[in-house]
Amino acid sequence: MSASPGLMRPSTSYPFRVFTSNAPYTCKWARGAPRRPPGAAHGGARPSQARARPSGSDGIDTDVEAMFRRREQDSGTIHIQPDVEGSTERMDADDAADAAVVGSSSDLEEAQAALPSTPRPTKARAPARSSKAVGSHRQVSANVEMNMVWRTGLTSIGALVGVAGLAFLGHRLFKAQAPKVQEAMSQRGLARESQQRLADYMSILRGSQTADLSAKNLGDEGFAYIIDALAFNEVCLAADFSKNGIGAVGASQLATVLPSNGTLRTLLLDTNAVGDEGAAELAKCLVGNASLKSINLSGNNIGNVGAAALAEALRSNTTLRMLELGSNVIDPAGVKLLAEALEVNTGLRALTLSDNYLGAEGVETLAAALRSNTVVQELHLKGNEVGDTGVKALCAALEGRKESALKVLDLGNNGVGKEGAVAVAELLRACPGLEELNLYMNDIGDDGAFLIASALNGNKTLTSLDLGGNNIGPTGAKAIAAALQGNAAIRSIEMGYNPIGAEGARAFADILKFDMQVESLKLGWCKLGPGEGAQAVANLLQFNTTIRTLDLRGNNLGNDGAILVSRALKEHTNEKLRELDLGYNEIKDEGACALAQALKANAEGAPRELKVNANYVTSFGQVALTEALDMVYDMAKRQITITF
Repeated sequence: MSASPGLMRPSTSYPFRVFTSNAPYTCKWARGAPRRPPGAAHGGARPSQARARPSGSDGIDTDVEAMFRRREQDSGTIHIQPDVEGSTERMDADDAADAAVVGSSSDLEEAQAALPSTPRPTKARAPARSSKAVGSHRQVSANVEMNMVWRTGLTSIGALVGVAGLAFLGHRLFKAQAPKVQEAMSQRGLARESQQRLADYMSILRGSQTADLSAKNLGDEGFAYIIDALAFNEVCLAADFSKNGIGAVGASQLATVLPSNGTLRTLLLDTNAVGDEGAAELAKCLVGNASLKSINLSGNNIGNVGAAALAEALRSNTTLRMLELGSNVIDPAGVKLLAEALEVNTGLRALTLSDNYLGAEGVETLAAALRSNTVVQELHLKGNEVGDTGVKALCAALEGRKESALKVLDLGNNGVGKEGAVAVAELLRACPGLEELNLYMNDIGDDGAFLIASALNGNKTLTSLDLGGNNIGPTGAKAIAAALQGNAAIRSIEMGYNPIGAEGARAFADILKFDMQVESLKLGWCKLGPGEGAQAVANLLQFNTTIRTLDLRGNNLGNDGAILVSRALKEHTNEKLRELDLGYNEIKDEGACALAQALKANAEGAPRELKVNANYVTSFGQVALTEALDMVYDMAKRQITITF
């Protein structure tokens, strides 16, 4: 019996391999299985007419299966295993008979002899499949395989889509959370920096006699944290906490610390948000405080309630010397309470109520209290719309004080006219000890200037006179200058914002060139011009040896006036000059270069600060002035500042 074409013989005798048209199956004899003699297979010799196996048959004849079952009954087992993984093809009986059994001829004869001699029962042969059925089966198989491919592909695509979706969601989540994470990290970093900064501030309070902690953006929380450094502090004498956004909470914390501090003398809390509540808390600790001498609560939105609390503290406190309540919202009702407290207070020396809402009514109430109060020496009432009526009532009350004369009176920006000037002049005569008089931004005119000048004749105590912005012309300016001539006490003169012109400038230059000790002269916006007015101040600058501050802003000096001033700077010997302000004067590069040459020529007399801002100086003039600045430092080791 020969092997069918296209079959291959394995290298070993066992196991035998039975092949069909589609998939190979491995047939193994179980150990101990009896072998049949040759020619005894299937109960006799194989018929010579072999049925042609249809092409593409995938079934195994049931007779073959019966044969295997009979072999199992004879204690032998034939295992049919597909060589191709997952194959489920079966061979029918004729296919098994037609298939070649790979092995030696003796092995084949022994295998045939081992078969049982019992004839196999006849069984209806399975009808052969038609080519249409075979094609349909193949199509189904192809469809199944294609479906599996599609499923695999779709599964892969779904997995990729899922991964991409997760990546996208992760990116979105990271993008959404990243700012929060960065903010949290930034907040932690800021918290560490803030804590270190607050610790530094506490060190300043503990180790310095004067602690300047203004404009540090402390707020209530930061202020409450560092203020504990003042408890039982025996070093710090003055502390400045202005412009820190401190409210009622911070003020309350300060009020708990102050009773344990017996060293602090000056406390600045201006430009915060203490309010009425905070003022009331501070007033409580002022009642028994014996060390604090000065407290500044200006610009804290304190109204009548806070004023009432502070007034109550003033009734019993005898050590506080200065109380500043400017730029608050105190009206006549609040002033009345403070005035009543002043009638019995014996310690306060200076009271500031500038820029409130006192009006003539509030000032009249205050004036009545000052008749009996003989200790207040400084009174600041600027910007309260007092008018002539209020000024006359106040001056009349102050004139009647015999035991203690007033030293400082500030009535600026109060609508004072000629009638008010009359009252002020009378006060000047009645109070020879007055040192500072401020009538800035009123409207006394030349007539008022004559009245003030007449009262100044022979005055030997006034150190500061501010008549700026009063519509005083050349005639009034000459009267004031003549009244001040020879006054050895005067140190500061403010005549700015008055149209005194060249004539008025010349009057002041003549009295200040040689025989006076004036340190500050302000002639800004006085219409001096580039000619005689500029020449007058140039002469003053050339010969005066005491002026530290000279304000010449807004006088239309131009290049000609700048050149005149530069000539004076070349020759003057005033080494005390610190500030020369030439801003808003229409100076161009020519004037700037002249000033630069003057600085180089007289390095020892160069001002510490030169202001030429708001002019028409280009980069050319700026370079010239900058080079002069460097040369002054190289020559005289004098450091100066130039403001363009």
